[in-house]
Amino acid sequence: MSIIRKGIALVGTLILSLPTVAFASPTVSVPDFKDKSGNLPWWSDQMSKQLADVLSNELSNAGVSIVERQKLDDVLSEQELADLGIVSKTARNNSTAKRGQMKGAQFIVLGSISAYDEDAGKTASSSSGGFMGISESKSTMESKVYIALDLRIVNSTTGEIVASKTVEATAKNTQEVSSSDADMSGIGSLISNNSNSRGGQIMGSVFGSIKQKKSKVVEQKVPRKKAIRAAMINASDYVSCVLVRRDGCLEEFEAQDQRRRSNTMDLLNFD
Repeated sequence: MSIIRKGIALVGTLILSLPTVAFASPTVSVPDFKDKSGNLPWWSDQMSKQLADVLSNELSNAGVSIVERQKLDDVLSEQELADLGIVSKTARNNSTAKRGQMKGAQFIVLGSISAYDEDAGKTASSSSGGFMGISESKSTMESKVYIALDLRIVNSTTGEIVASKTVEATAKNTQEVSSSDADMSGIGSLISNNSNSRGGQIMGSVFGSIKQKKSKVVEQKVPRKKAIRAAMINASDYVSCVLVRRDGCLEEFEAQDQRRRSNTMDLLNFD
């Protein structure tokens, strides 16, 4: 029995000592983003390329293997330098770029901004009060930013859409205005009118001269690019889940999508 127990313990030790198997990531390319909303005044060709770069970086950080397509000219230029003999090739330096060995993209991630609304909802509140010539007021305005990003993962060989996702999110902008007003003229008049002494008249005059106004505006606004990047991070995690991890993470994204669809449906009353 002792031999059997020792054998089982040895097998268990060997299993635990095995390295964790990592899923190999297929190669992915990210073309320029598209504006599908049709009403983005800040959209441009440069923005389209920037968003593709952002998603490529976030995908790479999430463990997805990215092949360069945005800066392909730079890659080809390095290969031309090697072909022209400008880059030295020696026994110690044989790492120059070579033609015909670039990897193809097994999947293409197509992304588009389907909505971006900086005025998706507003709430306002205010309060004020005063006593003995001193008053204070405060007002707060909150507005919501809504963003929707559509993503499709396409098999580059068959053209089949293997997965798709819509990322919807909101961010909050706030503006707080506070003011205070001190006017002691009423108290000064009251003192002066009810005092016959010189000291009382002086005190009434001093109080009557006290007037002060003060205001402050504090605004916290979510930067547009930061809001979009947050949506990109969620999208990149989804792509990594589908192409690399392929584990229970899909259940989390499915639950997230069910909540999104339910929240959207709740906006309307269907007869």
